Amino acid sequence: MMSFARIATVTTLIILLAGSVAAEPLTNLFMLHHSTGRNVIVEGDVRDWINDYNTTQGTTYEFWDHDYNYIGLTAPDGTELGTTYNIPDDNTDPEGLLTLWTTSNGARDLILAEHEVIAFKSCYPASNIETDTELEERKTWYLSMRDVFDQYPEKVFIVMSQPPRHRLATNTAEADRARDFANWLKSDTYLAGHDNIVCIDIFTEFAQADDGSDTRNMLRYEYERSHYDSDSHPNVLANETVGPLFAEKLVEAASILDTMTGIDDTPAPARLTLGNHPNPFNPRTTLAFSLTEPGPVVLAVYDLTGAPVAVLADRDYTAGDHAVVWDGRDTRGEPLSSGVYLARAVTRDAVQTRRMTLVR
Repeated sequence: MMSFARIATVTTLIILLAGSVAAEPLTNLFMLHHSTGRNVIVEGDVRDWINDYNTTQGTTYEFWDHDYNYIGLTAPDGTELGTTYNIPDDNTDPEGLLTLWTTSNGARDLILAEHEVIAFKSCYPASNIETDTELEERKTWYLSMRDVFDQYPEKVFIVMSQPPRHRLATNTAEADRARDFANWLKSDTYLAGHDNIVCIDIFTEFAQADDGSDTRNMLRYEYERSHYDSDSHPNVLANETVGPLFAEKLVEAASILDTMTGIDDTPAPARLTLGNHPNPFNPRTTLAFSLTEPGPVVLAVYDLTGAPVAVLADRDYTAGDHAVVWDGRDTRGEPLSSGVYLARAVTRDAVQTRRMTLVR
């Protein structure tokens, strides 16, 4: 196993191969939402979390959010500015998001012009997916949005899953489809190969586990605002729990391009390809890479600060397909915590980087 001093040399090699240095960090964070998102932000103290993070880490993240059009934009200090982006039809349901992102409109232009890390979500009615046909249609809509996001590689788009419905407002079939959609959004099927797109899965955070019970995939009982009516807004406990998790993932997403900017994955794409499966994973994932020419390969894992945590390979390989298993541990053999990590393969003339999510 290679030492951390050797890993530092590898990091230098990557920068030399790229021929450039990392760009300035992305610090302008934005969230488009309605009432459930507002409660996560306010009751979950998202702004306080980000301010505390800035104080302790010396960062300068600014968090903006946009509610219903009549409320509009709120500044990083919590001030409602009385400014609206005029979201088309004030609609953040899936069909409204499709209109926002795939048609020419002033709201989209303003969001893209003013913000760097862009999160958006539908509210809990989006968990009422009545048929399998509707589920597949929604996936098609989000693929169309993804085509737009691919046109802005300098920005990070955070696709958030929708919250679950209250057990008195839905049924098991609809709740199961809602879970299926949330799982699809965070899967390789949607995310692989699109490094500027991230999923924050708040559905799973708010929902009862997919455990076969009659209330599976519905709003957790302890997160209900009332046990006697069908209000699907998660309660204060839910938002106090999820708010810090959301803020942390928002900051992590802002760092993804920081660690990858300046690394050109195109010098010899035919000579090196890298992927991993499963993703997300626990406890292990298989990193597969393919070479069309024999030669030395260094395969290492980094955290989102760019710090090396493990070296998985450092030797000559023959041309062809190869695989290395990573068990989510660092070089000392200690298990790493849940989070996003970067796998990076380096040859003499090519670099490939892929994002991996470890879920403990």
